[in-house]
Amino acid sequence: MKALPAYKLCAIALLIVAGTVAASAQFNQAKTPIPVNDGMTYQLVKTGLYLISGNGGNSVLRLSANGLILVNGKPGDSYVGLRARAKKISDQPIRALILTGCDKSLTGTNTKFVEDGTRIVVQESAKQNLDSCNLAGDKIAPALVTYGRDYQIRFGGIEAQLMHFGNAYSNVDTVVYFPNLKVVVIGDLFAASPNPDFAAGGSLVNWGPVLAQVLKLDFDVAIPSQGPPITRAELEAFKAKIDTMVARASGLVKQGVPKDRLMAQLKTDDLGRQLSLTGSQLDSFYADLPKTK
Repeated sequence: MKALPAYKLCAIALLIVAGTVAASAQFNQAKTPIPVNDGMTYQLVKTGLYLISGNGGNSVLRLSANGLILVNGKPGDSYVGLRARAKKISDQPIRALILTGCDKSLTGTNTKFVEDGTRIVVQESAKQNLDSCNLAGDKIAPALVTYGRDYQIRFGGIEAQLMHFGNAYSNVDTVVYFPNLKVVVIGDLFAASPNPDFAAGGSLVNWGPVLAQVLKLDFDVAIPSQGPPITRAELEAFKAKIDTMVARASGLVKQGVPKDRLMAQLKTDDLGRQLSLTGSQLDSFYADLPKTK
């Protein structure tokens, strides 16, 4: 990855720190109990890294000596519970909220975090539809930081590397890598069944190549947006099944199988993955296939 110049890294840290102390102090003064039975739990993944799961997608909290990094929020009604869990782990303010995608289960708390002084970092394609990412509004605009291919955050003795390797689940997929912990947060790039958001630029054909780039990183734990952390071997196995599925579909297209017969002839039962595409989803997938080499 191309490293950012030192002055840019300093600017990132200063932008994130600036303006957060007062708002976070105001929140810290409030005695906010954890809501009862809201479905959220938290667990230590590695030293200084916590997974807050339940009531939406996974949120990942990274501790530092100068504030916290949160990867992904939750649905809009979950802010108090999420913030209360973070406070149970550390009294430090949340400096940055990184979004790995635009699913409502991850972005509903955006406005509340901005009101608390947090900066939001997201891949620049999110600017094409701010409403769908819960990023619209005059309050959020000054707190929004976007990037293209890669971005780094360094403060408080920790580092987070953000990377966009191309469209897979959507056009805003962000991978967050914590190199000293060998942990990568992969958002929707791993799921029980691959189901791209084609309307948001997703691509099943490009999913395997994107995972190939992720697997070049030195990690042993990967955290998806849903479910428990997985191992490197599990992500490799997931990629292999997607590659097989796409190769089979591409072969059928090259044999002349028409679009309306593709799903009926595509064998996936041995892959343990259900793929059911209809309408515009099938249109997008079929149009992509001839490009596969």
